Amino acid sequence: MTDEENGRDPHRGPSPGQTPRDWFAGLLRAHIEERGGGSYEDLVVATEQAHLRVAKSTLGDALSGKRTPRLETVQNLVIALHQRQGLPGRPELRDWERDYEHLLDLQSDRRTGTRSAADARAASEGRTWPRRFGPLPEPAHSFLARPALRVPPGPGRFLLTGAGGVGKTQTAAEHVRACLTAGDLDLVVWVTATTREDIVAGLAEAAAELTGSTGPNAELTAARLERWLAGTRRTWCVVLDDLARPQDLEGLWPPHSTNGVTLVTTRRQDAALQARGTVIDLTLFDAHESLAYLTSRLGTHHTPPEALANLADDLGHLPLALAQAATFLLDNEMSPAEYRTRLAREGARLADLVPDGALPDGYPLPLSATWALSVRRADELRPSGIAGPLMHVLSLLDGTGVPGELLATPALSALATHPSEAAARDEVHDAVHNLRRLSLLSVDTTATATPRTEPESGADPVGALAGKAIRIHALTQHATRDLLDPPERRAAAGSAAQALVEGWRAPQLPARLDRALRANAFALAGHAQDELLTPVPHPVLYRMGRSLGDSGQASAALRHFRRLHEVVDARFAPDDEISLDTRGHLAWWQAKAGDPAGAARAYASLYADQDRLYPSDHPSLLQTRQSAAVWQGAAGDPHAAVTELKYLYELRISLGRAADRDTISNRNHLANFLSASGDHAGALALHEAAWREAEARLGPDHPDVLRARSAAMHHRGELGDVASALAALRELLEVQQVDDPEGLDTFATRARIADWTGREGDPAQAVALLGPLLVDRLRVIGPEHPHTLGTRMDLARWRTAAGEPARAATELTELLADEEELLGLDHPALPVTRAALADALEKLRHR
Repeated sequence: MTDEENGRDPHRGPSPGQTPRDWFAGLLRAHIEERGGGSYEDLVVATEQAHLRVAKSTLGDALSGKRTPRLETVQNLVIALHQRQGLPGRPELRDWERDYEHLLDLQSDRRTGTRSAADARAASEGRTWPRRFGPLPEPAHSFLARPALRVPPGPGRFLLTGAGGVGKTQTAAEHVRACLTAGDLDLVVWVTATTREDIVAGLAEAAAELTGSTGPNAELTAARLERWLAGTRRTWCVVLDDLARPQDLEGLWPPHSTNGVTLVTTRRQDAALQARGTVIDLTLFDAHESLAYLTSRLGTHHTPPEALANLADDLGHLPLALAQAATFLLDNEMSPAEYRTRLAREGARLADLVPDGALPDGYPLPLSATWALSVRRADELRPSGIAGPLMHVLSLLDGTGVPGELLATPALSALATHPSEAAARDEVHDAVHNLRRLSLLSVDTTATATPRTEPESGADPVGALAGKAIRIHALTQHATRDLLDPPERRAAAGSAAQALVEGWRAPQLPARLDRALRANAFALAGHAQDELLTPVPHPVLYRMGRSLGDSGQASAALRHFRRLHEVVDARFAPDDEISLDTRGHLAWWQAKAGDPAGAARAYASLYADQDRLYPSDHPSLLQTRQSAAVWQGAAGDPHAAVTELKYLYELRISLGRAADRDTISNRNHLANFLSASGDHAGALALHEAAWREAEARLGPDHPDVLRARSAAMHHRGELGDVASALAALRELLEVQQVDDPEGLDTFATRARIADWTGREGDPAQAVALLGPLLVDRLRVIGPEHPHTLGTRMDLARWRTAAGEPARAATELTELLADEEELLGLDHPALPVTRAALADALEKLRHR
């Protein structure tokens, strides 16, 4: 039966005066009549017979238009009616799914007005409102609502403050869930706020999708969210969870808006922070609340209220402590009296268990004793002896999200003693779930660190935790760390650090997993700095800085290596190899952060110190001198770079190191700076030698050989042989399109083909080639990536040459504005764009 025959026209929507819910309820009632009608009781029976029970109250609310039903409720009802009529197969549900999506859009439009272009784009890609970024925490068992501490409906900023474990995060999450259920929210952005980097990453992820603007500068992308929130008519809620340092939000605060609510959960009580919004101070449970909570979890049939009250007193009425104890009692079939006796026998004193560090002082709770009992119980479960050491490791990592992939690394598999590596990984997996059973951690199945894939037949099932996040409350971690003796702490820190390094070795590392590894590395460095520096700095300290820089936060990476250098400098002599190596990392990120001249000077200074210590042919000495030359050339002196690199290259050849990677790198840099200096013949000779060497080793069709040939033919093109340059690039592209069609190298080859096509005298064909490339780069690497900006520049430049100066001028004007915002007014790309714009305008005037 068609929609018209059925009386269902989802695109028509409600009639004047009819609400979206009434319209949808009418569709449901009409469908029920079409399928034989019946009372609420009849419909409930039909769903029961189909094993898809729908409650009578739920049906009543849906059919009366009182509430918006869940899509699952609608689908279950349609299936049940289909089966009641004895119809074969399953009913077609796609029309109902479209109707339901239309209902949600109508409800959103009713609050916000017409949809924006961004909304239309999101809907075309299968994303509908309400939208959510960042996983909400799982609801607490038997969550106890506390009306006096409820978050107001807003709009506004609200600071949920109080000691750790009082339920700040759960209160914020419950508020968000209630608003979503009531249909009062279009957008939720949940961000972990323990570090500046976490805040930037979370806000940038939301901003990238909502604004369609991404790029290598994560800070800039994150800041765009404030402007989007200030201008949108959608209702929104941004949650900044567990803010550790108020200054980390500088420049990133969500705006004051009549459509928005900002929730900040924090243990900080700074006056400057409290001035930012309305303070909601969450306190401990009172005696009545503690008793209500324990009664809901444990019941009173075999446990008198007096025993529960005494247990609550012993645990200090901290919600998290009560939850841990209740789970322990249930899993071990233990009475509160027995628990209290064991807790006392452990010698736990509240004054001795007050958390320190980032937690408020004077917090009298026996947390370490409580969690020590739970860890001990988990460690006794099969496979025994693993949960304890694993908990030690997890206590040093980021409790808001330890990526499940980390649990499959060899470093953590070594916590198990099974000789089989696969079996050891299984035992670690089981130990994680033993800890989960004792409520020491949770496994978040909504995390998406990496895409889930089915394991190949016979493959080790290490993917059981892949894509998931292990979450542990900060107090649980703190209590665990407090009980570590020095050897345990050293062992745990070593295992955690090595696991992180191994995690970063994964091929084609997803950005989400890289971000999670970075957050965990910084957490580890905060908890175990001495252990990571003794006896020598662990490689994770350098890998985490590189991850930070590679993510687009080069300035943050520079700050990290400056701090690391200060720490290393205080522990090791200036001439120690570790100190010298750290200075090299610092210089590299100085260059990447936009100061190639300063980096060249830093490398020259490092070379001077190394020259006193190393023999003249030492590889590190030569490499430092090479780096100084490269960044001197990048800073605007290619001729000086050529002189230095040529000397180094000849020296390395004379030392018999022609096949060394450093020598090959030296040769490539020399060829590039020869080309930049105008000596294409010299550059051709070097790249031709590289091509012939690679061909002799690998054969003519190897991708590396084709790349080397392409580099050589580039210089032939500069010398006038454009056909050779194009032929080499096209052969390389054929292989790249098969191996990695969306790889950055493939895109670069396409760009070079377009450029040489235009230079050969066919600018119109260059435009035709660059158009699709721009689309692909926008989709894969985003609009703010330098390669994307470069493609826009090339496209406009060849439009001018192809006789489209007006369109080119428009595009260059827009590009110039974007470059000024993204790159800064002093960036060398801006004069090039201005010159291209002037050329387009000049040609336009003479048409």
